[in-house]
Amino acid sequence: MLVLGHLAALVAGAVVGLAAVLVHRETFPLGLVLAVAASFALPIRLLWSRRPRTAATYAAGWLAVLGLVVAGRPEGDFAIAADVPGWSFLVAGFLMVAVGLVSLTRSGGRDP
Repeated sequence: MLVLGHLAALVAGAVVGLAAVLVHRETFPLGLVLAVAASFALPIRLLWSRRPRTAATYAAGWLAVLGLVVAGRPEGDFAIAADVPGWSFLVAGFLMVAVGLVSLTRSGGRDP
């Protein structure tokens, strides 16, 4: 059961990360705010659950997508530009690393 929780968190992180990459440039700053809020809603909830370490798995899925899109392609294409929305989204990536590290230090939450 625990493995399924981590698998679901990993898939959710990847899906939300991909959606956030696609939305972060739309109607700046609303798209960026929506992308960051949606990205951090689930891991914050997971930090207060019975299994807070699943937030680290979510963060790993989210950061895997970020790493793939930042790496670019051999043709020179990119998904995150070097402008205010792009750099702000990368800062959100650093915050996601912090969420993942914090969740590894938590032992249990407050869910009944």
